[in-house]
Formats: sequence, structure tokens, C-alpha cells
Amino acid sequence: MKWRVPDGLMFTAYALPLFSFPLSTAGAGVSVGLLLVLYAVSGHWREWRQIFARPWAIPLALLIGWTLLGLLWTTDMFFGLKVAEATSYGILAFIGATLPWKTRWIKLLIRLFLSGLLINEFLAVMMTWGVFPWKNTSGINYTGFCGHIFLSLAIAHALLWLTWDFRQQWNLPRWANLFAGLLLFAQLLVIHGRSGQLLLVMLLPIAIFMLYPGRWRYWITMVFALAVFGLFTMPTIRSYFMRGFHELLIFNLNQAAIYSSWGIRLLAMIGGVMMFLAHPFFGVGTGDFYPVILKMQAAHQIPATPGFIMNTAANSYISEAASLGIVGLGLFLWFLWSLGREMWRSRDLPQNWFALTYFSIYLIGGLFDGLSWGYADAITIALMAGLPLHQRSVIEPAELSAP
Repeated sequence: MKWRVPDGLMFTAYALPLFSFPLSTAGAGVSVGLLLVLYAVSGHWREWRQIFARPWAIPLALLIGWTLLGLLWTTDMFFGLKVAEATSYGILAFIGATLPWKTRWIKLLIRLFLSGLLINEFLAVMMTWGVFPWKNTSGINYTGFCGHIFLSLAIAHALLWLTWDFRQQWNLPRWANLFAGLLLFAQLLVIHGRSGQLLLVMLLPIAIFMLYPGRWRYWITMVFALAVFGLFTMPTIRSYFMRGFHELLIFNLNQAAIYSSWGIRLLAMIGGVMMFLAHPFFGVGTGDFYPVILKMQAAHQIPATPGFIMNTAANSYISEAASLGIVGLGLFLWFLWSLGREMWRSRDLPQNWFALTYFSIYLIGGLFDGLSWGYADAITIALMAGLPLHQRSVIEPAELSAP
């Protein structure tokens, strides 16, 4: 008798990495492994022809292949395999493209994503107040088991989604959206996650103008602007942002060493551009960013960064260009363009808005963080691409308003 993987189990496994990331990196890895095993025995891979209906499929496959080929001219196979692994998580997008999506599975995925964040927030509060004996990640209060940078990006994503669902009440009632939004917004304020905070300030007004008609958009935007202004009157938040601004002002490429957060980011970007200019066509090789940076620092071409492992350019686009040259950068941009167009064309669909909000974070956040090689970010963008973004017939119009 042939065993069939129930759809509920298959789609729960697809959503589990999003649930697990705020709680456990190891748990997310186990979730990905479980997804691959279930997919292999489910037989959904027989629908592989559906992959080619997606405009991002060819550029993503070529990007994965070119990244693997870049291992041939790398000098550091350890970091090379880590970069290749991150890029190869794109296979999850191919898996999603072959699954039989229905509205209830999209709702399940989003609810698990929000549940993981809220459970981590509860644990973070208990850990910070000393109720639970565990320590917050990196000793930063209210982060729980999640790194503060990724947590800030995930919360920004959740808040942008809740802004849509607060109006539509498609997945949760309005009171639940408001309650979850207030809890996550409060956590975003107190963690040291300037990346997510900055992206929320940039993207939330745009989301409001897209979602809310007439004068509501102006009133809501004004309330949000007043809230942001009020937050900057708080000494702790103002000093935190002013410190980052000060780090940018005092940055000097002629220093012997750089220790500040934004100074290191700028230095990584400059080093990546120098690598690209020296190796414009094929790059320095997959994973060779860190060894080349060390050589540049040893030759006093750029300042030292004691105690910091600079294995990305702190910029997704410069990282790809430095390691894989104009070919790798071109394939990466082709993939993003194809995926973004697919999301935008049907942006009124719930799954497209959910994916589009993360895509916006990935696109803009990649200017000051190396998201393309990040473990959680690489898996998340692949899972977003695998959602049924392109076919309205997959999600029937009658289902869109179903509870």
C-alpha cells in the first residue's frame, strides 16, 4: 500500500522554518530537513513542469549553478560551501512551485510565522525579567533566542502584513491583528535592531498609502509620523540612532583600525567594490570574500577590524559582485526582477502582499546587510518565491473572502 503524505503535514512542514527561525536556528534546520524528506516521499516533485511557469525559475537555477561553479576558483572552501549552501536553499522555491496550494494552507503559513514571533517575544520577556534561567541572544534584552538583526527584519515584515490584514480581516479578526501588532511593535522599539526599525519607518507609510483609501491614508500616516517623532524624543532611542549617525560621520578610511558597527559596514562595502573592480567578470570566487579582505588588510589597503570576521560586504549586491563578478550580479538582479514582477502584478492577493512585504525588506535591507548569504534570509526569500504568486486560478476568488 502506497503511503500518501497528507496535505496538512506537507504544508505545515513548508511553514515550519518560518515558525522556527525566531526560536531556534537548529530547529529551522531540522524543519528544512523534514520538508525535504516529506517532499521526496510525497510525489509532488512529479509536477516539476510547473516550475517553468514561474518567471524566476531560470535565473534562480542559473544563479545556483554559477555559485557552485564559483567553488572552482575559491581559496576558502569552508566559507565557499556556506555561501553555496545559502544560495542552494533556492530549491525550496522550486518545491513550493509544485505544491497544490489552497487558501487554508496560506493562512496556516502566515499564522505559524506570527506564532513563532509571539512565542519568542513571550520567552524574551520572561528571560529578561529573570523568570526563566536562559539568556537572551548576544546578551541583548528582549531578543529571546533570535539574533537582533533578523528579529527586527521579521517583526517589520509581520507589522507590514498586519497592516494589510487589519483592513481586510482575511486571516485574523481586527482585534487580534491590533493586539499582535502592538506587542511586536513594542518589542521592535526596545531591541537593538536599527535595520528593521529603519525599514519599517521607510515602508509602512508606503503600505498605508497603497492599502487605505481617501483621507484615511493621511490620518493614519500622520499618526504614524507623530508616533515616530514621539519615539525620537525618548533619550534611549534618540541616543541609539545618534550613535549610528556619529559612526558614519567619524568614518575614516585612513584609520589603522575600525571598531564601530556602521564603520565596519562601510569598510566591507568599500572592500567589496575594490574586489569587484579587480575581478570584474568572474569575481574572487564563492566564499573567498573573507580571505581576500584579510589580504587587503595585511597589505594596509584598508583598515583592520580586530575581532570581526568580515565574510560579506554588508550589502547583498556588492557581495554577489565581489564573489561572482558581473555574471553573478546579473543573475542575482535578474532573479529579483522576475520575482518582484510576479509579486507586484497580483499584489491584491493575500499571499502576494505577504511575499511582497518581505521582498521589499530583502531588496532595501540588502543595501546595508548581506541578506543574500544569510541563513534565515536565504530560506525565507525562497519560501516566499514558492508561494502561488502567479495563478489566480489556484486561489479561487470565492476563497479570498472565506474565513
